[in-house]
Amino acid sequence: MSELLNNATTGVNFIPTVLLGLILLYWITIIIGAIDIDLFDIDIDIELEGGDNSSAFYAILAFLNVAELPFMLVFSVIILNFWILAMFMYYLPIEAGGLVNGLLLIPALAISLLITKIVTMPLKGMFRYSNMEYEGGGEVIGQLCTLLCDVKEGRLGQANIENNDASIVINVKVEFEEESFEKGEVAVVYRKDTDKNLYYIIKSLGEIKEEKYE
Repeated sequence: MSELLNNATTGVNFIPTVLLGLILLYWITIIIGAIDIDLFDIDIDIELEGGDNSSAFYAILAFLNVAELPFMLVFSVIILNFWILAMFMYYLPIEAGGLVNGLLLIPALAISLLITKIVTMPLKGMFRYSNMEYEGGGEVIGQLCTLLCDVKEGRLGQANIENNDASIVINVKVEFEEESFEKGEVAVVYRKDTDKNLYYIIKSLGEIKEEKYE
């Protein structure tokens, strides 16, 4: 046990260990109810200029099942796998925490992403994170949703839609550049981007009518 702790805090191994510690702290505070489970969930800036960056970003999210699972759950699995692989490097004929060990953390992170993809596949059915329809058959388009984080131009966020006793979480972006939303604000789901598997939101359907007759 002492050897494991020593290896976990030696040199570059301190990086995955700190990340794992932060993840553990996050889930402990969730369990005791000290913070909201939606805190730190997806709230990532995306460069809209040059669609390649955005497409690559969405491709990574889709690969990691973020569309169907909570971001922090997926991120936690990545960090756990990353830490385990970093600890296994102790058995390699290299200096623990040294330069070679640090360089090997890069492929270890890539392998962690692949393992996370495989591990989280069975979890998709346990969460009602559907971006298609309600179980009752109601369309998402035109429904009211509650923002789980701040969302403004160029930023991907998440929103919750209540349907009787069930609820779903969808990935959202703003439809109009001049609009922005704060966490907890209610918006209207306006349209879906099938390619990127996300929805665009607006303040109200009234502004669509105003735009139509201008």
